[in-house]
Amino acid sequence: MNKTPGAEEKFKEISAAYEVLSDNEKRSLYDRFGEAGLQGEYDGSGDYSAAVDPFEVYNAFFGGSDGFFGGMGEPGGFNFNLRNNGSNDLDIWYELHLNFEESIFGGEREIMVSYLETCNDCGGTGAKTSSCIKSCTDCGGKGGSTKSKRTPFGVAIEVSTCSSCGGKGKIITEKCRRCSGYCKVKVKRSMRVIIPPGVADGFTKRIRGEGNVDKKRGFAGDLFVVLRIGVKQGIWRDGLNLYSKINVDYTEAILGTVVKVETVEGIKDLRIPCGIQPGDAVKLSRLGVPDVNKPSVRGDHHFIVNVLIPKDISNKERELIEEVASLKVSKRSCLSDGMHEAGESKERASIKQTSRVASLWNSVKTFLGRRESREGFASITADASSASLLRSHCKSYSSLLTVSYFTIFVFTLIWTLMRRNKNCCIGLNHRKHTS
Repeated sequence: MNKTPGAEEKFKEISAAYEVLSDNEKRSLYDRFGEAGLQGEYDGSGDYSAAVDPFEVYNAFFGGSDGFFGGMGEPGGFNFNLRNNGSNDLDIWYELHLNFEESIFGGEREIMVSYLETCNDCGGTGAKTSSCIKSCTDCGGKGGSTKSKRTPFGVAIEVSTCSSCGGKGKIITEKCRRCSGYCKVKVKRSMRVIIPPGVADGFTKRIRGEGNVDKKRGFAGDLFVVLRIGVKQGIWRDGLNLYSKINVDYTEAILGTVVKVETVEGIKDLRIPCGIQPGDAVKLSRLGVPDVNKPSVRGDHHFIVNVLIPKDISNKERELIEEVASLKVSKRSCLSDGMHEAGESKERASIKQTSRVASLWNSVKTFLGRRESREGFASITADASSASLLRSHCKSYSSLLTVSYFTIFVFTLIWTLMRRNKNCCIGLNHRKHTS
């Protein structure tokens, strides 16, 4: 409990204020008529005048040694300068420039950082001695001024920082010689920064507790190291992959070759396959960028091929190229003739097969006609239209299977006729013997 003289009275005032704020009816009377409304003394006339100094309310909660939270603010009352109530102003941002290879493989760099710490000579007061610190006469050592204004919603209090003391409530008559009243001094120190492999431009590394130091408040900021990656001629990055452009001669593009290329690991051999086209890409696996979160995962290095076609060539080169062009024309002609000859051969084979079928059919017809004229049996008529249809059908099939089926049919027909002829001969001989 605060035993400071006057603390009990302030506590009673705050308790009364809480009672008013917690009761809607009393709060309405206070908003409309002030304390006179609560005491029943408001007669409907006269202007309202605030009976409580707003600074006393602030100091009761946040003031110095005589307040309920004494010692938490600046000495002498409520601190109106809120810009330094934290450690954000103590942070340091440092830009570290790396070359392209360092961003790929990582490593360590030693840097020199300038930071601020509390001046040891003045203890952070900014004054030469303690007697050089005086209370601000403009704000009465409160650090600011207030204005109260009644509104339909209650009393509004406007607080402004004192321009003379900057909200500190104190004026320094003679400043510290080392820090010139700034309360802090600049110090340089060397430190090592570990760079992980695969970092990209703008990658920020946070090192806690390595920023500016405020010994008076017991705060230390953080150091933020922002990485800036340099450019490497002929190689650019996209994600985990690296890209480059290479030129090859048109003869190398046709025949294929092996060229020397630059990578982040030095000069490497790159095999160009024969027949490669302009704009095609050839890659070297696992020569790209490592994943910063998983270094075992690494991208590839892609090489985009540009085929160089000369504008001027020698007479000898022209003769050779024309010879190659003539060979290509001859090759196309041979392919065309070969396809034509293959078509003619297929057509001749089809005609030959059809002729064989027709010859076989004529033999059957001749045999049947001869047997009919000699023996006088019932004739087997073969319609000419049926024979024509059969020939047309046979022309459309040249496979061995069709010929086999037809051959079986012919032999079956011949065998049937021979059996019938034999039976007829037996019948005639039987009639001759009986007669």
